[in-house]
Amino acid sequence: MPTIGGIVVATGTEASGRRTLLDIKTELARPVDASDSTVLALAGDAWRAAVRIMNRKGLWPWEIQDEDIAITANERFSTVTSAIKKPLAMHYLNAAGGTRDQPIFYQPYDVFIERYSQDIAGQATVYSIPNLFETGQIRWFPIPSADDNARFTFYRVTPAGRNDQEAVEIPDYAIEAYMSFAWTEFLKRLPSEQRPFAITVAMAGQQQAFREISAHVNAPGDRSRGLNSLGGPN
Repeated sequence: MPTIGGIVVATGTEASGRRTLLDIKTELARPVDASDSTVLALAGDAWRAAVRIMNRKGLWPWEIQDEDIAITANERFSTVTSAIKKPLAMHYLNAAGGTRDQPIFYQPYDVFIERYSQDIAGQATVYSIPNLFETGQIRWFPIPSADDNARFTFYRVTPAGRNDQEAVEIPDYAIEAYMSFAWTEFLKRLPSEQRPFAITVAMAGQQQAFREISAHVNAPGDRSRGLNSLGGPN
């Protein structure tokens, strides 16, 4: 069965204290009127806009996801469950323990469609993604001649959330950066007489928050080290 890893999901002890979409909407709307359905709707729109802004501003560690993919004989495509922002790695899984072994190499779709024949069958050695922004489809070359399984690691697009009771899929330490953008978007949507503070104050806050979260993500650690040919650190 395909499995998914790396998503911040509403299970376990960590999710028990995570904010829901309604919590966020209420926090934004409270300085105006959290009981007003129109204000709450504007707060929801502002939060979704903030998530979209952060999605296009970078590749964030909490967006990395592993997903197991079923490869079906004679099918050119396989499907993943999330919108893909950037592919990182694809490997076949061994039969014994579902461990990554043989890599499958990525080609951008414009190169893939230009260079590769579309009527060859065999074990897939290359994959591409026809549309990064709308579908979760993986296209294989050659067309798989037998059923198999692979594991795909990628940056996903962080979902903005639609259900008020669902937990927001962003770690708590990062959520204030998103909230800083949401405040600006919320104030932009309010009539000037209803704004609890100036938009310029919110914009200054979002710039500061973005610098802080970017510095945190880019801080050196084990991922900044490489291995030499003998397996030791560089």
